[in-house]
Amino acid sequence: MIKVSVYIVNRNYSKFLKKCIQSILNQNFRDFEILIIDDNSSDNSLNIINTYKKIKNCRIFLRKKRFGLIKNINFAIKKAKGRFILRLDADDYLRVDALKNLFQIISKNRNAGLIFPDYYLINKNSKMLSRFKYKHKRYYGLEDFPAHGACSMINLKKLKKIGGYSEKFDRQDGYYIWLLIILNNLKILHCKKPLFYYRKHGQNLSKDIKKILKARKKILDHFLQKKYKSNDLLISKKIDTMSKLKKL
Repeated sequence: MIKVSVYIVNRNYSKFLKKCIQSILNQNFRDFEILIIDDNSSDNSLNIINTYKKIKNCRIFLRKKRFGLIKNINFAIKKAKGRFILRLDADDYLRVDALKNLFQIISKNRNAGLIFPDYYLINKNSKMLSRFKYKHKRYYGLEDFPAHGACSMINLKKLKKIGGYSEKFDRQDGYYIWLLIILNNLKILHCKKPLFYYRKHGQNLSKDIKKILKARKKILDHFLQKKYKSNDLLISKKIDTMSKLKKL
């Protein structure tokens, strides 16, 4: 079995795509596959993607119509062959030791669902702006600041078992999966190293704070409406925490 599947969902990011793909191919951890999913781009993306057709561990999927991020994420989950899976956004790129660091930690913890790293914030010209550090903890809960939607390494078997991503929501997939993993009593781990470069520019989905908060409330409603075992004290406590979060 392949150890890690890395997938890229691209739509009209030809300007950044080659750097993104190359950052995976240049990893010092070699047991991986790349899934490049193009969401019906209208720019030069296909010309770039086609140059990778002959790369042995690179699999290309050209969508005939636009499906959007979440449907393409679930498509990648179905196609992936790795023990773990990681999404890299087409405008971002990995540090050379990203896969090695994340795999070494998560593969040693049987009950881990997800591991996330710190990251560097860069501008549209790849100039370094800052380093983003998460608060390092042994255990993460519902009230903790969620990991970024991309560049978290997830146990693929466990992800499939708990249902994957909900296609009801078109944003805040990182928040959704954070809640889903915690509510299914899986551990979330943190790597204190900055392992990817997150590009800040006008097209980022996460730019509008009001839209973020609105999307998160919808996600909280989604989980609060689900039926959990009433005799499960741990789940009950988590649901109570979620109810409090919604009122904030």
